[in-house]
Amino acid sequence: MPTRWAVFHVASGQAFFTGAACLIAVACLSAWITRRRGRMARNVLIALGGLLVFVSATPLPPWLYLLLLIASLAWPAVEALGEWVPSRLVVGGRLAFAAAWMSAALVELPYHRLPRLPRQPGRPVLGIIGDSLTAGMEDREAVTWPRILADRHGVTVRDHSVAGAGVVSASRQAASVSPDERLVLLEIGGNDILGGTSPAEFEAGLARLLAEIRRPDRVVVMLELPLPPTYNAFGLAQRRLARQYGAILVPRRSLLGVLLQKDATLDSIHLSPGGHREMAISAWRVLRSAYEDQP
Repeated sequence: MPTRWAVFHVASGQAFFTGAACLIAVACLSAWITRRRGRMARNVLIALGGLLVFVSATPLPPWLYLLLLIASLAWPAVEALGEWVPSRLVVGGRLAFAAAWMSAALVELPYHRLPRLPRQPGRPVLGIIGDSLTAGMEDREAVTWPRILADRHGVTVRDHSVAGAGVVSASRQAASVSPDERLVLLEIGGNDILGGTSPAEFEAGLARLLAEIRRPDRVVVMLELPLPPTYNAFGLAQRRLARQYGAILVPRRSLLGVLLQKDATLDSIHLSPGGHREMAISAWRVLRSAYEDQP
């Protein structure tokens, strides 16, 4: 259980907020840290905060990371020269450091909230483009989460997912999406991360996919991918293209929370029958707002 919590905390990106909180706390408490043990504790907290931010793979814009880096290098330098520089400069360095990390946390926070979809007239047909996480393990008799979703909530679902699909091959799935599918969910990209696709290839493929799917009367929802450390570029591409093509992003904790449940997967990636049931629940939490004006 502690291991699952740690993996969730890191891969969901929540570790970024923990790391930022450590760094902000250090800056705020620096005025009262004078003894050697206190300075050692401060350094440990700084290292812990920096490590948590790094492993969270939070896809902040590069300019914001540059700002954080400058603030994080400048403040300790000013702090070390405390006896030779005006106290006002030391206090200003602490405030600037804390403000930079607080701003970064506020920029990231909206990406961790479940979105509310615009309500759709009638009962919109839901199209799903995905990989084996949705299609299952090539067993046509398997009850996958799109089927469960349709049965439980009376929604017409057309599942275009294909086992092994990536953002490039998903263009073929996009071609089968009909105009009456006014709500489309994208669960795609996991195979690209696991299969060694470069960030540039991933972004180009996802851009083509979103361009093919986008329509004026269609709502496109995209699941953010859980990211291993150093895979920030994939998340950054998802966010950038979501803004460009008007897609609604679902926080990565939504999918990750299903994958990390006990007995939810067959091999840590592909869903078990219980995992498909949990995935249907998780998906409906996001999709239900599009149907809320319906009986």
